[in-house]
Amino acid sequence: MKKNEELFYLIKSLSKSEKRYFKLSSQANDNTEYLHLFDAIEMQKQYDEPKIKELFKDKAFIIQLTTIKNYLKQRILQSLRNYHSRVSKNAELMDIIRNVEILYHKGLYTICLSELSRAEKKATNFQQDVLLFHIYDWKRKVHQAVRPQDFETLKTITLQQKNTLESTNEYIELLLANIDPDKFSLSHKKNLSLQNKTLKTLHKYRKQILIKHTEKAKQTLEDLIKEWDQNPELLKEYFSMYFSINNNLLGFLVFKKQYKEAFVRILLLKQKSLTIDNTSAALIKEKLRLYNIELEIHRNLKGLHTTHEIIDEIQSFISQHKSVAPNNYWLSFKFQFATIYFLKKDFKKALHWVNEILNHQTKKDRKDLITYTLWLNLLIHYELSNGFTIRYLIDALKKQLKKQKNIAPYEKLILKFLSKTVEYTTLDKRKEFIILRKLLEEDPIPNHILGYLDFTEWINKNC
Repeated sequence: MKKNEELFYLIKSLSKSEKRYFKLSSQANDNTEYLHLFDAIEMQKQYDEPKIKELFKDKAFIIQLTTIKNYLKQRILQSLRNYHSRVSKNAELMDIIRNVEILYHKGLYTICLSELSRAEKKATNFQQDVLLFHIYDWKRKVHQAVRPQDFETLKTITLQQKNTLESTNEYIELLLANIDPDKFSLSHKKNLSLQNKTLKTLHKYRKQILIKHTEKAKQTLEDLIKEWDQNPELLKEYFSMYFSINNNLLGFLVFKKQYKEAFVRILLLKQKSLTIDNTSAALIKEKLRLYNIELEIHRNLKGLHTTHEIIDEIQSFISQHKSVAPNNYWLSFKFQFATIYFLKKDFKKALHWVNEILNHQTKKDRKDLITYTLWLNLLIHYELSNGFTIRYLIDALKKQLKKQKNIAPYEKLILKFLSKTVEYTTLDKRKEFIILRKLLEEDPIPNHILGYLDFTEWINKNC
């Protein structure tokens, strides 16, 4: 994102209700020029500043376009702060702290203490140690203003500050230990904060996986999820963290091919998410991660009826949150849809999603996914016995591969096989597939390639 595009992406990220709130809250303002700018930018599909300048060439404000863009950006952010003032306990506490600062400078110390008492209770209940540190700092300042000689109380408040700082330091250490386990060690003391305990437990889980204590690893995550379930208020406040833990467990279950248990947990997690009023980018990405896991299960199971449902669900979800979900996420999902339908021999639907990718590709798209979409397109037309199309697609794919790298031995084998056998009878094809399988056993396809498109599974199904 370029600097001059920041306002464009901010406006595009707004929901309908956020836009409505912004416009309603701006109506009382005499200066409506920035609203005209807002509407003009909102109409654009890609930011085009020369067009904006041309549109408002007769307006005086266009001379100071950068200034008015910054003004509009700040007004939108202010509107979002007001609109989302109750989006989380963190936001509520930040507002209270701002109120306390204003009240303090007005000398309204009694109201300050009342607000601080309310904030302290919320921050303690929701384990907001960083904000609790600031709350105690204001509590000390106010008490010092009211009773400057009460050193004992001032000492007590300062020690409370110190305790919150220690908890915050522990949180930082846990983050570092999870980022780089080799360089940072974990403290053995008991964690009071559930967030800190979560980081420590996830570190433990990863170590158990590394040493192949898989059953212990599974139990570690299950116990952690149970603890979150027993703290419904914290679960609601930090739902994206809870969702992430569940995704880790689901990833483990898929790796162990425990699909039935995974499906049950997916259903329960989706039901729970319906009770959470949270549309944060972090949570949206965790939900996309859940859909990836669910699609992986569908790739490994037979039957298409539920696959149609999950694909429709993903399409609807991405459409609702397209401003947050990166384009490459949508490209990845379309590729997965095509792959699933291909492996389940629904070639019509597989071809639909392949064409969705190839007909709408851009220079920004992931080259690896475009390459394997071309491979998939080739295999689909082979299955449909489209001999003339196959030869054209082989030439196109060869050009694509040569641009990126040398053509690998397994690629040469498969391309030669496809060109040679496309018009063979079913029986003759089966014989050639068996020969191809033996040749690839001598020079196997790398595992990371099979993660994109499982050539081996396709060959085995046709032998």
